[in-house]
Amino acid sequence: MFTLTRITAPAATPITLEEAKAQLRVDHEDEDLLIQHYVDAATAWLDGPAGILGRCLVTQNWQIDIDAVTGPILLPFPDSEIDSAVFTDAAGGDLDYRIDRRDQRLLLHPLAGFGRPAAITFTAGYGAPAEIPAAIRQAMLLLIGHWYENRAAVSLGTSPSALPIAVDALLAPYRRIRL
Repeated sequence: MFTLTRITAPAATPITLEEAKAQLRVDHEDEDLLIQHYVDAATAWLDGPAGILGRCLVTQNWQIDIDAVTGPILLPFPDSEIDSAVFTDAAGGDLDYRIDRRDQRLLLHPLAGFGRPAAITFTAGYGAPAEIPAAIRQAMLLLIGHWYENRAAVSLGTSPSALPIAVDALLAPYRRIRL
């Protein structure tokens, strides 16, 4: 059993308010709060463990607490880097391990200490907002534009207010399939 906790939030959103307003062709400040909500909603829809991409966008720090190390540990996000891995029981100390990559994710192989709890801190994300792939950023802008133009509840299907097909097409290469 494990617990995943975000330690440090991203320093910025993947899309700025100014970028969203440029996409929407809005040059006034009357709807800044509304547009910022759309930016935040698009970020939440894509980012982190609950996001549909199953990955982090802007760099952020996480910790995974494991009740008992029983074997290899697969970090939950692709493109992660381990900052530290330590035992957390009374014996304390660093967790000796080797690392492999599996499906773009880090697989940590503990070399000792099986049965003991551990805490692993790691960094995940593409880096700064400008380092996020252009296709993801463009999909976010399209999604923000869609929500801005369609402010009422919409139905699923082929109605004019359904999500733009380009959003799915742009995001498809970056989605992780969860098993």
